[in-house]
Amino acid sequence: MKKEMNNKGFSLVELIVVIAIMAVLVGVLAPQFLRYVEKSRLQKDNSAIAEIASAAKAAMANENVYDNIGTAGTSITPASKAYNFNASATAGTLEYELAQTVGTNVRLTSKTYTTAPTIKVEVDSTTKTVKVSADGYIEEAGTTTTTTKVF
Repeated sequence: MKKEMNNKGFSLVELIVVIAIMAVLVGVLAPQFLRYVEKSRLQKDNSAIAEIASAAKAAMANENVYDNIGTAGTSITPASKAYNFNASATAGTLEYELAQTVGTNVRLTSKTYTTAPTIKVEVDSTTKTVKVSADGYIEEAGTTTTTTKVF
């Protein structure tokens, strides 16, 4: 009588080889994945900064906001990595208009920004134009501009 072998499973060596291959793949792919995640966070942050700047420019179309700012202009100063706007402020102020448009708290999530850039709103009284800019606005990952980005 012949004894039959039961080969229904994997050997320990085969399992170790598969685990080693998976470890190498994870080691190679994980840094690239983390770069993609950071790049998407940076793009989201840049989009948020551009949205705040655009909302500030649109708010200046309101006569009350325009009159409150005057020719001196104003700055939207962040608290660390967040812009906080008071929604209960008097209607007609820039902060109230921004809270209505972009929300009361806009937080930056990328590691590239150590602090959120200050957004400046300047009014040219002779031409009646509004210039909105953000210092330190990053156009692409790893590239910091020292000049002012005009929206």
